[in-house]
Amino acid sequence: MIDMKVTAGGLDEVGEFVSMLHGHSSWLVPVQDVSLYETLEWEQPPRVAKQVLRHARAGETRICRDLLTRVTGGSVLTGEAPEFAPVVEEPELYLHFLVTRVRYRQLSIAALVADARAEAARRGVRLIRTHCWTGDDGRLVREYEELGFTATLEFEELRSDGSLWRGQVLQTQV
Repeated sequence: MIDMKVTAGGLDEVGEFVSMLHGHSSWLVPVQDVSLYETLEWEQPPRVAKQVLRHARAGETRICRDLLTRVTGGSVLTGEAPEFAPVVEEPELYLHFLVTRVRYRQLSIAALVADARAEAARRGVRLIRTHCWTGDDGRLVREYEELGFTATLEFEELRSDGSLWRGQVLQTQV
């Protein structure tokens, strides 16, 4: 078993974070989103790169590394849910952009979720929510359920290529 360590991320990891999002998208989503690039060397970065940069500057990124300090995953933790998530009446920690390298997917997801739980406890917040792609077989939803999440709202987002991205909001209590 490979041990994973999660720490605060910063601007130095933004390129790897966006690269993982690109790799994750091409592996997981049948139609690759052309707005995800493997590098940050462009004049007009795509929206997702701008979002990751904004979160990194705000100190909201978390980076998972193996014992050799290789980046194996990342996430963003904020107190705000995306627009499609129902409003809740209590403070929450929302886990955005949870992404991993395919090889370390299960270990990194577990480590990043454990980190989110620890951060929620540190902040005195009981509710953690996230969302994921439902896919054709619901495998990711089941993986989150195995980590203690409960599926709540199903939703669809219109992608830039005109297709629909099917998602699921999940939540857990600390």
